[in-house]
Amino acid sequence: MKILESISQYVKIDDEIRQFINQFGSEKHLSKGEVLSSHNSVDHNLYFLEKGLLRSFYFENGKDLTANFYKEGNLIANKNTIFLNQSDDNNIDAIEPSLVTYFNYSKLEELCENSLALANFSRRVLGVLLANMEKRVHSLQHMTAKEKYQELLTEHPDILLRAPLGMIASYLGISQETLSRIRSSI
Repeated sequence: MKILESISQYVKIDDEIRQFINQFGSEKHLSKGEVLSSHNSVDHNLYFLEKGLLRSFYFENGKDLTANFYKEGNLIANKNTIFLNQSDDNNIDAIEPSLVTYFNYSKLEELCENSLALANFSRRVLGVLLANMEKRVHSLQHMTAKEKYQELLTEHPDILLRAPLGMIASYLGISQETLSRIRSSI
């Protein structure tokens, strides 16, 4: 599983972590358009995207708005459930056929009480989720549409090839027409 390879960048993978992933981890194949997690659900799972492209989105004034994209190697979680035990407003679906490895985060937390390795693993997972969320909030609050597009182009150019332009425009908080103008000016 690629999750162990990915997490090994941050935490030493020992037998306890490997055993946890093997014992409690599961895989799920998603078809294009299939929903992984629905809004108003209480989803205690932590997902690791092995293959494919996912997005989180919500509805506002009858419009489908993309909150985030997730590609191979990303961790995905319903943060409201993990931190507050509340449902989330976002949906997560597959933009292309995808494979996720997942496990119940509550089970990880339960086992952390007896394992320093798993506690460090959990702490690192939460750190990655929080850092990604902070980066997204910063871009929404402090960057122009053009700057957000340039950042996406620099950091994740493959998303521009894999996701429909309407989703990319809503992710950037702009119309498709404005996206076209930005793209032609670069």
